[in-house]
Amino acid sequence: MEYPPVPRRLARGLDRLAFAPWITGPLGAAADLAAVVAPSECVVCGRPDTVMCPACRRKFRTATVRPFEAQADAEGLPLLESGEPLRVLAAGAYAREVSAALLAFKDRQRVSLAAALGPALAGAVRAAVPPGHGPVALVPIPSSRLARARRGYAPVELLLQWITRRGLLPPGVIVVRALRVRPTAPWARAEQKSKGRRARSSTAAQLEIRAPRSLQGLRVVLLDDVLTTGSTLARGYRCLRQAGAAVESAAVLAATAAPRRQEDTPARSLTARGSP
Repeated sequence: MEYPPVPRRLARGLDRLAFAPWITGPLGAAADLAAVVAPSECVVCGRPDTVMCPACRRKFRTATVRPFEAQADAEGLPLLESGEPLRVLAAGAYAREVSAALLAFKDRQRVSLAAALGPALAGAVRAAVPPGHGPVALVPIPSSRLARARRGYAPVELLLQWITRRGLLPPGVIVVRALRVRPTAPWARAEQKSKGRRARSSTAAQLEIRAPRSLQGLRVVLLDDVLTTGSTLARGYRCLRQAGAAVESAAVLAATAAPRRQEDTPARSLTARGSP
């Protein structure tokens, strides 16, 4: 839809109104008051009065601009018929600016960081979409009700909504919320962050098909926030495969390195494969 152009005289009038002292003065005072009442600081470097300062935002962008294949370090991923693990594209490594921003977004209610995290995750989705014709279903890994209630939102779902509203999904990609977390007894749950990699593998969320809709022959890309062992993606993969879907890859915002790898080991970039 194209909107009619704004007349030049009206545009100048709106600019004068927006930047008039009697408008900018109270707005500036309100911003100063907000900084005192609810102080904010950069989630990476601690610079005051900003959620992520320009310098750290540039570093975050540099760290997530080239998605890379991260499946080699996730021992819990399912193996395909070829014997290779499920292909997973990560926007960045879970370290420094990326881990700080993601933790603040998930556990400190810094939801405004979606403006930085959303484009990075959209880039990973674009890299993960398999070639070929026909629609591709993007299936997010859901949050449990307990996690959603604790945070007040589901991080992956919030980022997916941000991406969708801005039209950042590749052509032919549709969002299908086909999975849900199987209810479990409250005493059977435990915080994942307090566990090692093997413990997380054994207690990853139990998933099931959300609705009895037909998934037969549907080409699927799974979506999650962080790849650690790959166990949650494996559970989603098995559920969708049993329902007849063809899970071809996955996209995540960040991937952790296996214990045997050093943090500064260069990631295998997709540049050689011709991806953007």
